[in-house]
Parts: sequence; C-alpha cells; structure tokens
Amino acid sequence: MTKTFKATCPYCGTRVYLELWGEGYKEQKETKSGGYNVAAGFCPNCDEFIVIVEHGEKYEETQSDDEAYEIDSTKIVFPKFATGRTLEDGIPEKYSKNFREAEQVLEISPKASATLSRYLLQLILHEELHIKKKNLEEELNELATQKIVSVNLAKMLQVFRKVANFGAHPKKSSNSNEIIEVEKGEAEIILDLLEELFDCIFVKPKQQADFLADIKDRYGIEV
Repeated sequence: MTKTFKATCPYCGTRVYLELWGEGYKEQKETKSGGYNVAAGFCPNCDEFIVIVEHGEKYEETQSDDEAYEIDSTKIVFPKFATGRTLEDGIPEKYSKNFREAEQVLEISPKASATLSRYLLQLILHEELHIKKKNLEEELNELATQKIVSVNLAKMLQVFRKVANFGAHPKKSSNSNEIIEVEKGEAEIILDLLEELFDCIFVKPKQQADFLADIKDRYGIEV
C-alpha cells in the first residue's frame, strides 16, 4: 500500500508530498474501534528516511480497507527530533544552538519549545540590542520605540507577548523560565518570528558587509 502525505520534511524543511508505503491499518482490540497505520519512505527533495504513524477511528464497520478509518492524528516518529529549518550563515552559535533545541522539542512539548524561544528572544534583546527591562512586554515596547528593527517586525514580535496571554499572567512576562501554555501551531509561529529577528539582526548585516567588501576588492570602491 502506498499513500501520499503533504508534510514538511523534518530534515530539509521543504514542503513536499511524501510517497510512503505501509501495510494498512492494524486494528486494536475488539473493545476499541481505532487502528494504526505505520508508513515509511524517503523525502523526494533530500532523500532522507521518514517514518509516520497515523491513528484513525473506524466509522464504517462494513468496510475493511483504509477508507473505513477517519484519521485523527498523524505524527512523524522518525527522525525523533526534527531540525528541518535552514538557518543562514552569520548567526552566532549560542543563538543558533538554542534555536535548534527549541525546534527539536517542538513535537514532544510545544510548551518547552516556546519557553526556550522566549529565553532566546530575551537573550538577544539583552546581549545584542542592550534592552533590558523588568519584563518582556516592556522590552518589546522599548524595541519598537528605539526603531532598531522595522515597524512591522516590532509588531510581529508582539506575538511573543500575546501568545501566552502575558497580560493576564504578569509572572510569565518577567520570568523567562516560566513554562508557557501554548499549542504546537503557536510555538511554530514563535520559531518563525525568531527567524525573522535573526535575519534582521545577524543575516542581513553580514550580507551587506560582505557585499561592500566584495565591491571594494573587485573595483576599489569604498563607501
């Protein structure tokens, strides 16, 4: 049996259609109506091996094929830790390492991922932008006031504060080690925001500096 899954490859981060093969649904005990399907295959972009487990509830007792199951969950079980996002050169290791950790635990615990992400955000605010206030809300407001980043990025970063409803729970906005109650999709958005911040603070400045250095070497033009 083969089946097509639309997914993000956990290795290369590409949105692809995965052609996976499996044996079809294996039912649980008679007292349970659910069944599991294990499918495996290779990413068509990077050719890495992926294993997916599906769970479905049987809704047509008269049918015996896979269409008799209504899928309620799909999970990548191999590789164990997904690191599919591609980080550009120029990001200091202490930040990229924390980002990778937040990415790796996303499937296991969105709460842990979001907490690591918030810690990373405040680390950048404190050490790179020299913004340190009594809580994250004040720090993000100061970031917007100083106009270090674009207006739109400053607004986007306010999502950090709003995702976990820091306004209703002030302790969460002041303690970067406080566990944040978030769902997987929200934790993914937070990782997206960190990538945007990386691009603004580290990636673009390096690309621009490299461009100017190349122009100087090739044409002797110095600005």
